Amino acid sequence: MKRHHILISASLLLALNTFAQSAPVAESQIPAADMGHMHNPGLMQKIRDMKGLRHAQHLEALKTTLKILPEQDSKWAAFANSMKPAGPRQDKRFLEDIDRLTTPERIDKMMAFKAQRDTELNKRAEAVKTFYSVLTEDQKKIFDQHTTKIMGKMAHKQSGGHENMMRNN
Repeated sequence: MKRHHILISASLLLALNTFAQSAPVAESQIPAADMGHMHNPGLMQKIRDMKGLRHAQHLEALKTTLKILPEQDSKWAAFANSMKPAGPRQDKRFLEDIDRLTTPERIDKMMAFKAQRDTELNKRAEAVKTFYSVLTEDQKKIFDQHTTKIMGKMAHKQSGGHENMMRNN
């Protein structure tokens, strides 16, 4: 039974991590002349700004849907702040010198990267639990429905990705 709870918790945390990250920017929103220059810092900042705006809009819509009460405002603010992306993802920095490392060094670097991501995820999980505890029963149902949608999208996206990988090999 405990393993079942762990799996559910892990799924929820993954969903919340996705919730914390904003929707990807469509290619049509990126100026065509800049498509070949994704290393352009100005363009990358513009994309991050657009993602930040989408994230803020998403949180505002959730707040409206939940009908946050005045006495819940401080917990909402803490929750919303915890869901903000921590900044540019570390993937590129992680991969910068990976080809110069030995296999054991790569493994150590991957484990350190995973530990950093786990720490971020744990902070968000605690913020969600704290916020969830102050919601009314009706708000909890809405919040649960919201996270279920996110988890469904994640599962669909992940399974589609794996199927595509299998077809391409």
